[in-house]
Amino acid sequence: MAVSDTMHERRISLKKRFLNYFNAERRKKLYTIFYFIVLAALVGYFIYSKIKLLFTTPPTESIDYAAYEWYIIPYVYIINYIKHAWNSLLLAFMLSGVIYEFVPTTSIRKWLGGGKFYHYLLAALLAPIFVTCSCSVIPVYVGILASGASLGVAMTFFLMAPAANFITILMTGEYIGWNLGLWRLAWSFVAAVLSGILFDRLRVSRELRNQYDKQYATTGQVKRFEVKKTIHDRVETAYKFTLDIMKNILPRLLLGLVAVSFLIAYIPDEWITTYFTGFVGIVIAALLGGPLYTPTLVEIVMTRSFILKGMDNATALSFMMGQPYDFVSMVPNSKYFKWKGVLLYSIVSFVISILSAVVYALIYKIPL
Repeated sequence: MAVSDTMHERRISLKKRFLNYFNAERRKKLYTIFYFIVLAALVGYFIYSKIKLLFTTPPTESIDYAAYEWYIIPYVYIINYIKHAWNSLLLAFMLSGVIYEFVPTTSIRKWLGGGKFYHYLLAALLAPIFVTCSCSVIPVYVGILASGASLGVAMTFFLMAPAANFITILMTGEYIGWNLGLWRLAWSFVAAVLSGILFDRLRVSRELRNQYDKQYATTGQVKRFEVKKTIHDRVETAYKFTLDIMKNILPRLLLGLVAVSFLIAYIPDEWITTYFTGFVGIVIAALLGGPLYTPTLVEIVMTRSFILKGMDNATALSFMMGQPYDFVSMVPNSKYFKWKGVLLYSIVSFVISILSAVVYALIYKIPL
């Protein structure tokens, strides 16, 4: 009994020492260090993977989802999406928290507050740095939105990042043609800036901005950056913000992926050669460019395969221009822009997709 009691007392003593050493303050420090290690690892892998893309030939074939049983199609599609986008998506969620908690609200409002042309211009110029698809960029724009950016500026950022990031333009130029790559860049810029400016002119945009100001406490007598916080407190807030955004976005994202998986699986290939030429083909491509969502760069492979099957370059441009208004991102975007905003940028992008392709066809003498 004496030996047993001694061992029990030692265990209790060790437990007390452990708890005393790893007190609340030390645990906070460990959590903070771990947070920044994970963030640094994600950034490092993100940069590595994007540089690797420059020296890697894209796959020449896409997955035939129609070959699977109907109930397996969403599973295969979602797994393939995660395989391509997990790093970008996870990094984007963490960046949303970092932007929200560490970037001063005054700076966001000064440079991205909306109302002046240079606000939208800056958002359009910054967005291409983020090599993300239209889903991965959502957490990032939510971060700048929560920090005080206008709805229109956030919309410009959202539309520009997937359509005209530097890797997308480089790969479009390399594997489809530089004339298409540069046209895609220029017209994506027009669509993104025009959508943002128009949306900020709507009443719903101002109402939503007031709502988010209250929700994220960016206005009022006590502002977030007037409250003194330790680095550990800021990390905790950033982490909680990230979790909140994930809870809001991921269910809607999965719903959109399931819907699009069936569209991609069951649209017949023969439609490409039959309908994807001339002005009618341009309009159809603009209509399908959104619903046929694919992760970033995969749409280049898909477009190239369509060209090999008979699609002309003007129609290919229209198809690629349609990528930002895909069904998958519409669902989570409806929470932040409401369906009025989603409808606005979809219509603008659709019109610009057709206009850009028609102008391209006229200049390069492609029959319409």
